[in-house]
Amino acid sequence: MLAVSITVSQICYAISNHNFYELALTILSYSKWSNTTRPTICVIDNPDAAVQFQTSIKQLSYDYQVQAVTAKDFAKAECHVAYFSTTIPQQQQSLIQAYPSRSLLSLSTNNPACEVGSIFCLYNKKTFSTFKVNLDALSYSKVHIDPRVLILAKNAE
Repeated sequence: MLAVSITVSQICYAISNHNFYELALTILSYSKWSNTTRPTICVIDNPDAAVQFQTSIKQLSYDYQVQAVTAKDFAKAECHVAYFSTTIPQQQQSLIQAYPSRSLLSLSTNNPACEVGSIFCLYNKKTFSTFKVNLDALSYSKVHIDPRVLILAKNAE
């Protein structure tokens, strides 16, 4: 379950008892792409995370494809979602800006400030997971995010 609060901050966060993969899939369920009904999640430089996504997708009955992609090959891959867990925020930003399509939703587990790079930054606390929303990065993307996800966020301060 997610805590609900509204904010006008450029960076927002929410709390969930899901793990990173379940939380990411839940966020994706509130997202819409104009060019697909079955999004592909590209897991950048972390094949183990790709396997974890595939397991969670099967368990939760989501209809997403997953592929492990290297940062070097990312611009050539057909991705709707980029999942970063080993790249620094500046590299995430560079990869996202160089990607040929702006219809890209980006998530990161390695972006503490969430000020550059990914749209959604996921954090694992002791008993729960949280996420921040980088509204500047979201405004750059052409992916439609249901406003209910943004309403679930609250000021990180």
